[in-house]
Amino acid sequence: MKISNALVTIILAAVFITSSCRKDLATDPNPQQNAQILNSEIKDGKKTITLGFGDNLAKGAGTQDDAAVYNHPDWVNRNFSSESDFLALSWTFQGVPGTGRQFFRFNGLSTIPAGTTIVSATLTLTGVTTSVAAPQGNSYYPGSPYNSSGTNPAWIKRVTGSWTASTITWNNQPSTTTTNQVAVPASTSQWNYSVTLNVTSLVQDLINSGQNNGFIMQLQTEAYYRSLIFTGPRNANIAGRPKLVITYEI
Repeated sequence: MKISNALVTIILAAVFITSSCRKDLATDPNPQQNAQILNSEIKDGKKTITLGFGDNLAKGAGTQDDAAVYNHPDWVNRNFSSESDFLALSWTFQGVPGTGRQFFRFNGLSTIPAGTTIVSATLTLTGVTTSVAAPQGNSYYPGSPYNSSGTNPAWIKRVTGSWTASTITWNNQPSTTTTNQVAVPASTSQWNYSVTLNVTSLVQDLINSGQNNGFIMQLQTEAYYRSLIFTGPRNANIAGRPKLVITYEI
């Protein structure tokens, strides 16, 4: 059977389109450096996206930023952007008090246009089984030797000033706001304490502002001995890394 030149051209074009446009079939060597949403669903005029830290297994979107800052005299100008834990604490280090706060930013939020109505937003923080940065674990739970120091609830606040993960320190940390801050309840166990928080209003404020400066987690009472710790963005437990699920109108 003789095939015309026109038919051959059509067949070749179809092969080219199939092989060149199916980017989902390719292996991305660095998925967190892309801005696209890696996990999303559209239903009834609403879109739900899942933003995580780390790699494709965390179902993230875009690059993510996080860093801790400490007011320990020796660390006020030191950057802590490579820690595996996600924590807020006030403790003593070789007898010297120091308070730690956690800054974090889901850059995938920048894909949501300003003025969008946020239907719901939940932040999940997963507990740990051990910690190098805070070997005492959570300070408050039945039978804890630190209960006399008080409970350890924290705040999730919106950050209103700009910052860079690789350069942020206690002395140059950005401004934050208490508007629509969300409480992280005091821990109930030394390890494996997880929370899922309703941060809808907080995310709505961020979207309305048109500036994604992320969030901060800090103790409600920054006085030792208090510590609250979760799985961090570089923890080997990929599924336990911080996760933000957002549903918004489209």
